[in-house]
Amino acid sequence: ITLPVTRGTREMNLNEIPVKDYIKLSPIFASENDTLFNALEIIRKFKIDGITIIRDDYSIIGYLDRKKIIDLLKFSFNNDINELRNKKIKNYIIKYNSSIILYPRMSILDAYSIMKYFNLKVLPVADVPWEKRIIGFLWMDDILPIIKENYLKIPV
Repeated sequence: ITLPVTRGTREMNLNEIPVKDYIKLSPIFASENDTLFNALEIIRKFKIDGITIIRDDYSIIGYLDRKKIIDLLKFSFNNDINELRNKKIKNYIIKYNSSIILYPRMSILDAYSIMKYFNLKVLPVADVPWEKRIIGFLWMDDILPIIKENYLKIPV
C-alpha cells in the first residue's frame, strides 16, 4: 500500500522520497586512528548505541558499539577508563564487518524499514557502494513524522 504525501502542489509517493533529502552532517563517526575513549564520548553525547568507523578518506570500514567498548573496559582493562584514552580503535574493531549503510537514492520508506528492524536511531549515508565514503547521516527522528503521518495510520 502506497499513500501519497503532499509536498507543495505535487503529490509524492514515499517510495519516491530519497534519503538524500533528509541527511545531516552529524559528527557521529570516529577515525580508525582515534581512541576508544573518544568513541565512547561521542556515543554518550549523541545517546546512540554505536559509532561508524572511517578511514582518513572518509570511507566506512566498520562499526563499534557501546557494548563492545564496555566489555573491553570490564574484561580487558579492569574497569580503568583511563586505559581507553591510549587504545586506538583500529586495534579493536573487525574491519569490513557488517556495518549497515544507506545510500542517497534509497527511499525513506526503505531506510525507515531497516532502521526500525534493527532498532537504530541513526545510520550513515555513503556516496556509492564500492567506495563507501560517508556523506552524512539519516536520523530516525527526522523521517519518523513523515512515516507516522502517511503510513502508521493504516489499520492492520
